[in-house]
Amino acid sequence: MDIKRIALKYALRNAVEHEGKAEFKAVLNKLFVDIPDVKKMIRNPSEREKVFSIVKDSIKYVNSLSYDEQVELLEREFGITLEILAKEKEMKTRVGLPELPNAQKGKVVTRFAPAPTGAIHLGQVLRAAYLSWYYARKYDGKFILRIEDTDPRRIKMVYYDWIKEDLKALGLDWDTIIYESDHFDMYYDLTYKLFEKGRAYVCNCTSEEFKKSVARHVPCPHRDSQDTVEHWEKMLAGGYREGKAVVRLKTDLSLKNSALIDPPLLRIIESVAHPRTGYKYMVYPLYNYACIIEDYTSKITHVIRAKEHETNQRIQRMIAEALGWEVKINYVEYGMIKITGVPAHKRDIRAALRRKELDGWDDPRLITIRALLRRGFHPEAIKMLAEHVGMTKHDIKDLSLKTLYTYNARVLSPIAKRIFFVEDPIELKLLVTDDAFISKNPWIPGDDAKGYREYRLYPREENGDLILNIYVSKSDIEIIRKAYESGNVVRLKGLLNMKIKEVDFMQGKIIGEQVGVRDVRGIEKIHWVPTNDLSIKAFVIKPEGMIEGFVEHLAQCLKEGEYVQMERYGWGRIYRNEGEVIYISYAHP
Repeated sequence: MDIKRIALKYALRNAVEHEGKAEFKAVLNKLFVDIPDVKKMIRNPSEREKVFSIVKDSIKYVNSLSYDEQVELLEREFGITLEILAKEKEMKTRVGLPELPNAQKGKVVTRFAPAPTGAIHLGQVLRAAYLSWYYARKYDGKFILRIEDTDPRRIKMVYYDWIKEDLKALGLDWDTIIYESDHFDMYYDLTYKLFEKGRAYVCNCTSEEFKKSVARHVPCPHRDSQDTVEHWEKMLAGGYREGKAVVRLKTDLSLKNSALIDPPLLRIIESVAHPRTGYKYMVYPLYNYACIIEDYTSKITHVIRAKEHETNQRIQRMIAEALGWEVKINYVEYGMIKITGVPAHKRDIRAALRRKELDGWDDPRLITIRALLRRGFHPEAIKMLAEHVGMTKHDIKDLSLKTLYTYNARVLSPIAKRIFFVEDPIELKLLVTDDAFISKNPWIPGDDAKGYREYRLYPREENGDLILNIYVSKSDIEIIRKAYESGNVVRLKGLLNMKIKEVDFMQGKIIGEQVGVRDVRGIEKIHWVPTNDLSIKAFVIKPEGMIEGFVEHLAQCLKEGEYVQMERYGWGRIYRNEGEVIYISYAHP
């Protein structure tokens, strides 16, 4: 019974499955399952301390490794790969999303209907967009992208293109695209029918006046006097100014829910030109009117929507009934998702942009799809998060982006190139014994076909000593300090092992001494960048601001848009490669 080895295995597993950090309780619980005698051992105080010490030491060692090193060690020592972990998780949880109710192969028609009022964000994609696309594909059906552009005061032409670009970038392809602004004439024709049936009227009440009538459950003064086609045509002809008239649907005045009593269908907007139709139309349909007409005429079979649309759904059914339509739409509802710590509402983003508090809709502080993709989140990771969230009716009030970090690291690990980035660089002077060094680190650990980042370093002679100068990160000062105080060895990853001989943090002076070049298991590793011609100025764009430093010379080979992992620092994407300087978008640790 090798408790140390088993503790190491579960510490590695736990770390790989939880963003690179193992936890004591999780590892101990696995020991209880794997080695039943451990439970007996911890009843004895001395034995308990021994077991706890083994677990703590394993966790300390594992947590000192980078994520890639953890993955590599887990596979090398225990034959457990990321693929094996993923399959085990699938067996423990549901596979994919639940079946869609009343769905038939080849007959499912879904839609995603964003308004071009800004860039689409993660909250929209996780359920409304992804689930609608997923089920259309699952049942060999049809997925419609519908642009809800019936309010010219809020929409902008650029957002039309962004919606399409962002969905394509995520791989959410559509079969048909519909612009509601192409169908104004159809909305008008159907409104004629409602007037002919006596089911609609033109209302000139102010909002407050109408609310008072509804509160008393009495008809508005215009309900029975302006319910003919002539009044509708007067509205179309410009007989009323903006805000002075709306078309309302006649419903039951005794309904308890006031929102269902004579809901508005169309209103006048004459002050703003529509980006696609100009001033051709002045009467525009409201959300519920356009929505049910489009759903019915497009033969939508399943609408996947937030549960807060219950009232809208009832209004839409009333409109369909007034038009004589038999609606057979399956409404599948999901709960609200609140993503903690980030601005998501488009109105807030628009206001912040006008105040110059954001750089754009792709500002790294945002969770718009444009921002997330720019930062280095892979489309597949966003899809994985969508399936993780699922279609529960329960509200998710505290969804953390850390969940997305986990999926993104999993996707990027086998494809992202590794580089060293040194922030707030401090120069380290190394006393060495060899007159030449070859440093080799893989572009992608475990994938020899992708090659290595290789450097040949030649020390210079100074007062009879061979000196090698490199940059290390200021963030590694604590590791260097402890090594200096304890006399422990520190490894410069892929280069050599050293002991710290002298430290003067006030002067920013560190002197190390070579004590070997072979990798030694269990010692602290830090990354580094050669000085002079073998380093390139770099700026890492983080949500909290720009971080300055150096990247290794071969980062020059990276193209804009490539995914990278700055070892021991974080995942990201090359934003701009200007040759003399490289900008890297930071995704997450």
